[in-house]
Amino acid sequence: MPEFLWDIGPGAEAPGPIETEAVAGDASAVVTPGGVVSALGTWAGAVTGLQSAEAEAAADALPHGAVVGPFSGERAAWGEHLERAAAHYGSSVTWELYDDRGETETARQIAEAVVAEGRHTLVVGHFNSAGARVALPVYRAAGLPVLLPLATTPDLLADSAGTILRWCPDDRAQAVDLLAAVRGAGHTRIAVAHDGSVYGERLARLVREPRAPRPQGHLLPSGAVVSDGSGPATGACPLPAALSGAAPAAVPEGADGVAPGRDPVVEAVDRPDAEAAARITALVVCGTHAGAARVGREWRSAGFAGAFYFTDDCAVDEFAALLAEPSGRPAAHVARMRGGPEAQVDAAFAAATAALAEDPGRTGRTLVAAVRAHADRGFTARGEPEPGSVGWDLVPVPAPPRVRAPGHGRGRAYDVIIVGAGVVGAATASVLARHGARVALVAPMDGSQDHATAMSGGLVRSYEPDPYLRGLALRSHQLAWGPAALAPGPYGFLTTGSLVLCGDADLEQARKGVVELNGAGVPAELLGPEVLRERFPGLAVDGVTAAVWEPEAGYADPPRTARAYRDRALAHGARLLPARVLELVAPPGADRVRVLLEPGGPVEARAVVLAAGGGTGTIAGHRLSGADAGRTKTIRYGFFHHPATAGLPTVVDLVTGVWGRPQLSGEAAGGYMAGRPVDEWDVPPGGDETLTDEQVAYIREGAAARWPWLADPATRFLAGRQGVDLYTPHSRPHLGREHAGSRVVLATGWSGAGFKTAPAAAELAAAEALEVLTGS
Repeated sequence: MPEFLWDIGPGAEAPGPIETEAVAGDASAVVTPGGVVSALGTWAGAVTGLQSAEAEAAADALPHGAVVGPFSGERAAWGEHLERAAAHYGSSVTWELYDDRGETETARQIAEAVVAEGRHTLVVGHFNSAGARVALPVYRAAGLPVLLPLATTPDLLADSAGTILRWCPDDRAQAVDLLAAVRGAGHTRIAVAHDGSVYGERLARLVREPRAPRPQGHLLPSGAVVSDGSGPATGACPLPAALSGAAPAAVPEGADGVAPGRDPVVEAVDRPDAEAAARITALVVCGTHAGAARVGREWRSAGFAGAFYFTDDCAVDEFAALLAEPSGRPAAHVARMRGGPEAQVDAAFAAATAALAEDPGRTGRTLVAAVRAHADRGFTARGEPEPGSVGWDLVPVPAPPRVRAPGHGRGRAYDVIIVGAGVVGAATASVLARHGARVALVAPMDGSQDHATAMSGGLVRSYEPDPYLRGLALRSHQLAWGPAALAPGPYGFLTTGSLVLCGDADLEQARKGVVELNGAGVPAELLGPEVLRERFPGLAVDGVTAAVWEPEAGYADPPRTARAYRDRALAHGARLLPARVLELVAPPGADRVRVLLEPGGPVEARAVVLAAGGGTGTIAGHRLSGADAGRTKTIRYGFFHHPATAGLPTVVDLVTGVWGRPQLSGEAAGGYMAGRPVDEWDVPPGGDETLTDEQVAYIREGAAARWPWLADPATRFLAGRQGVDLYTPHSRPHLGREHAGSRVVLATGWSGAGFKTAPAAAELAAAEALEVLTGS
């Protein structure tokens, strides 16, 4: 861990270095109000805190577009096209990346979440046709425009309702053009195989049955085009007579055994065998690029010496390495969208960006009409590309690149996976993404709110009795809660003033804390009981020795804050990966961490930040698995209305353990929130927005010692919530690497103090993760 110093102002007593977490072997951590300077600076130069509120507000003002594709997993090579285009066309639109990993169910979840969020102007993607098929009805019902640059399954737009545009040719045209090109190359003994995937089987069926009825209004290109792969198509081979409708041309009988005038038979082969390998001269392999490469290798092992033709999923750089063709074989060819898939993606992004730059307020059909006007091709009324505007090339299999990017060819490993999308995880993702790391924020997108942030009361202040937490709170004030917040700002921050009520045992730290706060530019003072009674008549101060008063403190909106950080992370290129994490696999000395997801299986990262809060112990494979994480505990509070709450600030009572704050807006506006500790431990993570009568009575009874009006029968209960926090044995967070040399960074277990300290905790967690990446 880098060394920083607590700067607490002139004349103050420095508390000295403080452990970042209770993990043996960790170095001490020091922080300055100026910020973290080590790994963050190493990664991207000068380090500041979060961007200015003005800059962030300007970015938020841009229209938002969702980009959905496989950014990890076996299909990640195709997601690279979408990533590059999103980065290139980001000046007028904030493109936010959602990783569906090429999985149908994940694609559906993303579609539902994007629609529920209600802030995206349009969607580009999905890449996988199976995912697109289940996602499109969700978007269509919401009237959300969708641009499909790479989904090739026929009839996806059967009920487009005028809100979907497809930029690429479909697989029916691919099958016809591919088979025509194979026959045009002189092959008459042709077989079709597939990799066993649904996609491969469907495409193989289309290739074997080229006379399948064409969809109404969809015309096929006039001929298959064969290209040498170096540029535009170089020549056209006319369709065979059987496909063009003309009289069949005579085929001389020869060794093939094909009678004159007969169209050669295209046979299906289920598995490689020596007899079939000797009989056929051309094999068309349909499927995903990984599956097709496997099939190709199997056929070579069976003795096949003929020519390979692969379908379009194989038109990626890594395919040649996967296929591993021996030298001296005939050149293998692959079907490729005319001009290349990158051109289709680029054209879709260019048209969408131009339409929104012209009028950022466009939505729905109006936006679709503008995209059509800016497109480089025409579209049918249904939204398909006009006949002749797109087609298929047949090109040599691309050679593998000489220099491969880190993670390329292995499912595009992320630099950092962040487990948990509460305020700590989202803020960490924001810092890392701004510094150029390839980040995935992993959290379910099923509407569940099982993280503590969703149910937090949102209390914000700089004073904490623990010096370490106080340092985090002061740094967080500089990053988010102080002048940079521009109340209410992006976090819904509202100033109420804050009192921390202290007993005799708390007084020493209270005096030190007031000095530290004032030295850091945060106004604070100690108030005695008589002053408290005079200023706040609705507050009883029995047993209180003094109180730390922060006039600029208050509370923020926790879900809104987490969303703001998450959106900022996405705007800087982070990907949202909807899933639950089951296990981390990080063998000693390994250069990756395997993260097992549900749904989805494994994905890899060079570092993992574990910010799962109360769910930390349920994730296997790290030192906090199970009870070692600490203990989960229920947090419960209610909102009450009574005239005596007028003028009351936020209150945290170290004497009785109760806490409260006014509710100035939104739900239960005009009420006062009051919470009382409950002795409910080892509970599953989650939350609830309802309280029983017994739970409300418990809060009233205990908190009335500090707020006597709660005992008044006229006090109305307005609403209540309960959530779950993770409490550590030492009451400090686990913040830092799991152990020396580990690729897992812990950022969990705040024992109720996590929300207000999240900005600084994220800064430190990001610094640790970047040290992992840089090998520091």
